Amino acid sequence: MIEHPSGDFQQHRRQRHALPLWGLAALAGSIWLVRYAARFGLHLAHPPQWAHYYDQERYIASALAFAHGDLSPALHWYPLGYALVAAPFGWIVPQEPFFLPNLALFVTTVLIFAGVMRRLDIRPTTATILFLLGDMTIGRIAKLWVQPWTTSLSAPLIWALIAQTLATTDRPADQAPPNRASMLKLGLLAGALPLVRPTDGLVAAIAIGFALILLQRQRRLRAAGLGWLVVGGLALCVPYGLLHLAIYGPETSDYARAAARQGFAFADLPWKAYVILVTAAPWFPNSPSLVEAMPWIVPGAAGLSLAWLRGGHRARLALTLIALIAIPYCALFLAYTDLQPPGLWTFSNAHYFKWLFPLLTVGCWLWLRDLTHWRSARRALLALAIMVAPAMIRPVPVAVSDGVPARMLLYRGATDRLWDSAYFAPASITDAKGTMINVVRFHQVPDDKGERAIATWRLFAGPALRDDPDDAPPYRTAQAPYARYAVRLSPGIPCWVRRQAVCRTPPMP
Repeated sequence: MIEHPSGDFQQHRRQRHALPLWGLAALAGSIWLVRYAARFGLHLAHPPQWAHYYDQERYIASALAFAHGDLSPALHWYPLGYALVAAPFGWIVPQEPFFLPNLALFVTTVLIFAGVMRRLDIRPTTATILFLLGDMTIGRIAKLWVQPWTTSLSAPLIWALIAQTLATTDRPADQAPPNRASMLKLGLLAGALPLVRPTDGLVAAIAIGFALILLQRQRRLRAAGLGWLVVGGLALCVPYGLLHLAIYGPETSDYARAAARQGFAFADLPWKAYVILVTAAPWFPNSPSLVEAMPWIVPGAAGLSLAWLRGGHRARLALTLIALIAIPYCALFLAYTDLQPPGLWTFSNAHYFKWLFPLLTVGCWLWLRDLTHWRSARRALLALAIMVAPAMIRPVPVAVSDGVPARMLLYRGATDRLWDSAYFAPASITDAKGTMINVVRFHQVPDDKGERAIATWRLFAGPALRDDPDDAPPYRTAQAPYARYAVRLSPGIPCWVRRQAVCRTPPMP
């Protein structure tokens, strides 16, 4: 009699066809090297193209300063964690000290992510391939990983913190409390995140809160465990604090003061989320949103929601923790006034969200798997429709008079200015409530008749005169807008369909 293969035998067959850990690391590293070489070349003896970009130039200056023991405040603009990781390589590859760390960090991110995806019953080989397909096949997305950004370090730290939180809490009630090593590691990871990106302290706080609540409910929380958690956090934070004092003294850094001036506009979150996530049309010309650049993230969100609904304990625990971290994280950065649609891809500001991109690729794969089975196809389509529904409430421009608060003002100006010159111009707008500065309190973008000003901190109130000393005469000083637009909510097909009149740039008076 022929017996059907047992579950253990089928699992063994799947493992035979899976790549070993070193194979996954080699695959991820090879793809990263190919992408880096294609974009920047492998001329490690010379400064790379990105060495002269605004952020990356400061990363290199800080890393090389640490490599040579130079603690001059002028050389350390950004938080110190990322530069400290690259500092030892300032002696090995002085022209590109981030080359080897970024390669290692990318491979580490892929492997940790693949480990977390096991909880969704996705094999590491599959998770790795999906990661590479979603993040490394399109140039502007791959650039977020091969060009140095602080998120290249925070991404593996976030996924490692998620993995460690799940490993610490995924136990039945009344079992033995987490051991010393587990709590110490949890504290180390949580303490490391804000040293790389201060805003990621939010991620650390949510993960630690999640762990403590679950451990308390499981009756596995002990004073000794709390102690080791604190020791882990302080083990990195105390030396970092001493280094901060050695560089800046008791003052905050220039970067911290600049970030505080930029600020967050949470009251603006609904409109901002739409133009960043769904579409910037017709407010920002030629500025693709996240969905327009990565359309698979919509079915990806649908697939993850279905995975939570039908998943077992391990999958639900993982997806719940990720959602508790990802939703406030995204809300925080969507409210950040410096994050605007033109900078999303032009200046690679999409890197804020790159740790989430592979998860949404996995979600899309799960959604497609459901769609190809007739029993689950209707459920997959319903989940997709629910995800698309918010995009059908469109914020579109409507012309208003001077007495009505406006989201956008149109000014006449030189039409031959360089894009960067108009976008970063030291322009100011004075209205009934005071004076606002470009970039910090509003954003100016080039337009076919001059410039448009988009409110990012508060709406423009009453008559609004613009001064732009970098514009050509007679447009430099005390110019009133020739058109004002407020926001009107309009139900309909999302503005991904560019033929719709409501989604085009407003008519020019």
